[in-house]
Amino acid sequence: MSKSRVVQVHGVTDVGCTRSGNEDCFLIQSTEQVRPELNPTETQQFNNAPGIFLAVSDGMGGAAAGEVASQTALHALRDFMADRRQELAEAGPEDIAQILEGGVHWANRAIFAKARELNIRKPMGATLTAAYQQESVLYLCQIGDSRAYCFRDGNLLKITRDQSFVGHLVELGTITEVQALRHPQRNVILQALGTQDNLKVDVSYLPLCKGDIILICSDGLYSEFTPDQLQERVRMARSGTLAKLVQQLVEDAKVAGGKDNITVVGMFAQEGFPQREPGEVPGYLAFPFLSSDNPLKRVNSIFH
Repeated sequence: MSKSRVVQVHGVTDVGCTRSGNEDCFLIQSTEQVRPELNPTETQQFNNAPGIFLAVSDGMGGAAAGEVASQTALHALRDFMADRRQELAEAGPEDIAQILEGGVHWANRAIFAKARELNIRKPMGATLTAAYQQESVLYLCQIGDSRAYCFRDGNLLKITRDQSFVGHLVELGTITEVQALRHPQRNVILQALGTQDNLKVDVSYLPLCKGDIILICSDGLYSEFTPDQLQERVRMARSGTLAKLVQQLVEDAKVAGGKDNITVVGMFAQEGFPQREPGEVPGYLAFPFLSSDNPLKRVNSIFH
């Protein structure tokens, strides 16, 4: 008999120390839940859930526009995923990736529609980092500069790519991650929901192992620390519960300055996942959209 798959999830969002309002929000949703509320405060444990969907969105636009944008995006995604519960249950890897990509475009259109409804003329937008866990694979979608990390064997590694000006410079090797934190254009993002019709959704994946901790966060967390500092804080807070880990990271970011809203969603792959292989290091893995006579067969071969 296969072992029960147990996943714990906990999220926290905080206004930070300098902002008057919170433009961040997050979503935790299993395919067994229809339309959960945003920003739940309790730790959730899922036993053999067919699928778990997590998302963090950081709104932009000033005043109430940023808050409206991020909430609109996640409400749209929540409903989109709920309406496709049966489809997801029967889907293979390529189908799942395409459903997630479709959800991102749906959220994008929802923000445009909300702006028209409220007669908001100033552009309002939102970042999005979303993850969907099914069996032992995590699928990720990225728009903007929120992030996802995997903490494994004491190492914290980024598993998404920043769609930002400084992120592009880091990938080119022009600047380092530490230099990016102080760059004068560090807040310039290349894509956002609600700001352009034709989005290029970055879809990636991660084979999960037992004990993995996934952290999805807004830039209000990682912009306060160098990569080494953030890794050390996760190591120090790991000895407690998942809820304590997530809350401690938010508090650490506030102590470091808390210059922006801070949101962290943690997912713990507790039981029923493959054991880690020695030296196996997580990282960014672009989803292989392959063109061939039988692309689904080729994609499935990567995951099984």
